[in-house]
Order: sequence, then structure tokens, then C-alpha cells
Amino acid sequence: MSSLRSTLFSSSRLPWTVPLAVTSLVLATAVAVPRIADADADLPDRSAGQLIVALAESREVPLAGTIVHSADVGIPELPRFSSSGTSPLSLLSGATSLRVWYADETTYRLALYGDLAETDLIRDGNDVWYWNSDQNVVMHQRADELEAATEHKQNPTAGLPTETLAELALLAVEESTVVEVDGTVTVAGRAAYELVARPRDDRSLIGEIRIAVDGDHGVPLRVQVIGTDGGDPAVDIGFTSVAFDEPDRSVFDFTPPPGATLEEFDMSRWFADADDEKFPSDLEAEVVGDGWTSVLVVSGFDLDMLMDHFREMTDGVQEFGDLSGLVDAFIAEMRPTVGPYGTGLALESRLFSALWLDDGRLLVGAVDVDVLEDAAEGRTSTP
Repeated sequence: MSSLRSTLFSSSRLPWTVPLAVTSLVLATAVAVPRIADADADLPDRSAGQLIVALAESREVPLAGTIVHSADVGIPELPRFSSSGTSPLSLLSGATSLRVWYADETTYRLALYGDLAETDLIRDGNDVWYWNSDQNVVMHQRADELEAATEHKQNPTAGLPTETLAELALLAVEESTVVEVDGTVTVAGRAAYELVARPRDDRSLIGEIRIAVDGDHGVPLRVQVIGTDGGDPAVDIGFTSVAFDEPDRSVFDFTPPPGATLEEFDMSRWFADADDEKFPSDLEAEVVGDGWTSVLVVSGFDLDMLMDHFREMTDGVQEFGDLSGLVDAFIAEMRPTVGPYGTGLALESRLFSALWLDDGRLLVGAVDVDVLEDAAEGRTSTP
């Protein structure tokens, strides 16, 4: 459980954390079909492996730009956590505009804009700031404290050259994924290669993931997650304008505005070991199945207990608001279900399904509910 949290919070290319949470799994395990990009837009031929190397190296490229994000994954309408709509939870649905400045892995700023308000996340060396202008709340976290809380978690690929990592990625799960270069596109006025990953298993709700890779710098200019139901992308995030110049140093200077509430937020609490006395001791998690049809199975799932624990971890931080409205919105969309696995509630969206059983198990995956039911019965379904 703690290793999952450290993965989610350690992304170096922060603006792409949400869409690449799925995409990074693809690039870490997929195999490339030996197709080469077209030479349109004066771009030289590149293989999928070369583009994966370019993506890995793009963390060193400074940039500034505007990103438009839209999501339509088929989840219920969510309650607003701020009057301006600038809560990060707004990224789960609807359309959002963001501005990003990136100098390096320890110096970046992300601004989420709403109605006459904005929410900023800034890292300047050892200082991490979070500011919501609507509530005029500032949270501060020291990066070294967060890193110290997770330093014992080893990265098995640390120190390997990017070329080697790409080769490993292209050989890891040869039978599960097709990764290919599908010509070139223009995004934010820039020529880019279109890198596409498609699951071979048609039980996945994800039809394909398309990444537009800048032809000169290897930076992901756009990420689209497309469901098997077709239609518009379920998740679409991309630059509308971008410049690959070092941002002005003043962009990263942050001083809490007058009258703001300042809170020292120790996120290292989120990385406490599972046997911590404050963490629900009965909660266990395992992954069943492989690749695109893998299912996360959480046992000992007690919603009230977890909500109480979350409120304790956030310690009344205003930005998180009362999550009960969000939880109620999901539960209201779930339908009763019964089978050899027991009874419970099921939810299916465009990209994922969930099965919450009365025996305290929660199963989630980018698959149909039928696959979750098979996993709940202790068997792995076949295509």
C-alpha cells in the first residue's frame, strides 16, 4: 500500500501525473511493434523504442506553457469543493485550464485556473507550496522530509541508462500490448510523433493511449486515453501553447499573501508503514491478473473507517473539504449485484469498474464488471 502511494507522489514531470499514471504503466511494460513513423512535417524516422528514450530524457527539458485538460470517464457528476472550481478534484471531470512552468525536477509551478481564482502548486528546491486563492489557504511541505519518509523504498531501475530502460520496457510484456508509432501530428503548433499503446486483450475498457511526443525535445505534448466504447477521448490533456525556454526565476518565488491561513502540512504521514497503529490494520491489497486486465483487490475495506482515517491524516485541511458528498455520488451510481462471490454493489464507467462486496472486499480495474466478478470468485477469466 505504501509503495503505491510513493509511486503516485514521486512523478518528476508533474503536469502529466494524472494522464501518465496510466500511460507510465504502459511504457514500463509494453513491447513495440517494429513500425517507424512517417517522415511528415520534416521529422526524421523514429521507432517506438527511440521515442520512449526521448520521453525518459525529457525531464531535463525546461518549458512553460498552457495546458487544457478534459475528462469524460462516465462517472457521476461530482460535488464542487470550492466555489471557483479550482480544487484538484475538478480534474476528475469536465474541462480545466492549467499553466505550467518547469525548470527541473526540483523547480516547477502548476497553476489551475477557475472563476476569478486559481490553485497553485509550487516547488522551489526544498520548499513545496500549495495555495488556493478562493479559500486563501497556503500549505507548506519540506521536500526533504517527504523524501526521507520514502527513501527506504528502493527503485530497482535506478542507475540504468535510458536506452537500457527502453529495451526492458519493450521486452517486458510482449504478449499484452501493441506499441507503435502512428505517423505524425501537430500539437500547439509543433510537429510531434504519435506513440500509441493498445491492449491485445479485448476485456480491457481502455482501447488505446495516444501520446504526442515533441519531435525536437521528446516532451509529451498531448495524452489521450480512449475507451473501447469509441467516441471522444475519455481523458484528453495537452498543450495549447508551449515554449522550451528556461522560465524566469521569479515565477518560483512564493510568499504567502496577506491574510492567508498558513499550515505546515506533513505529507510524510501519508507514507506511514501499513503496520502503523494509526493505519487500518485489517486493510490488505493485492493485484490479481496481468497487464491491462489486472485487478486491485482490497480486503478489509471499511468505508467509514477509511474516511475517518483520511480526515485524521488531512487534519482538517480545508482544501479536502467533506469527501462524503463525493463518496455518496459514487455509491448512488452503483447497482446491486449478487453471485457466487456474494452480494454487493457494482459500478462501471468508460475506463474502469468497481465491485464493493458486503464481505469487505473492494475490487477495481480497467475491465468489465464480469472480470471483477471472476476475480472475486478466485478465478482468472480468459478472453
